[in-house]
Amino acid sequence: MHPLLLQLPALVGVLVGAVATYVATTAQERGRWRRQQSVRWDERRFAAYSDYAHAIKRVTSIAVRLAAKRGVYHDNFWFGGETSDGELILAEEERTTKWEAVLMLGDDAVVAAAREWHQGTLRLMRLAVGEASDLTWDEAVGSTGQARGRFYTAVRKDLGVKFGDLSEPSEWQMAKWMRGRPEVEQSASSSV
Repeated sequence: MHPLLLQLPALVGVLVGAVATYVATTAQERGRWRRQQSVRWDERRFAAYSDYAHAIKRVTSIAVRLAAKRGVYHDNFWFGGETSDGELILAEEERTTKWEAVLMLGDDAVVAAAREWHQGTLRLMRLAVGEASDLTWDEAVGSTGQARGRFYTAVRKDLGVKFGDLSEPSEWQMAKWMRGRPEVEQSASSSV
């Protein structure tokens, strides 16, 4: 028998081993690359969502302070301080800048929830500067708080964060405070 034929099984074994190693290594590297890309985009989405939440909370905070200053609602905890329409405009400009990242990176549910939260905040802004709105101050606070909760729920789902069924942790404390005020309870019972 020819010596090359004797070596053929060993050569075929080496060739099959090399191909198998290449295929396994390529599959492993591709999987690692996909995981790294997923983590990278999750980090960017988290940053975009977090930045947007901070920006919209700043707008909301300024609108609430302006509304209290102008007597739109009675606030026993208003500590005064300088708050102006200009500060509200700057905060709204920052929010619109942060909004672009949410539009680019967010899934449909997050974008819809963020838009709803902004619409609630826009109502608060309008009321704070003396413009008309389709809701009263108390209704706008409640609506904004609910929209905020839906935003956080959508973000958690998009990022794969496990959370319970309770919405209370993300409920806006001001909405809870407004519901607990005696004048709100009296006005609700007198309208029935």
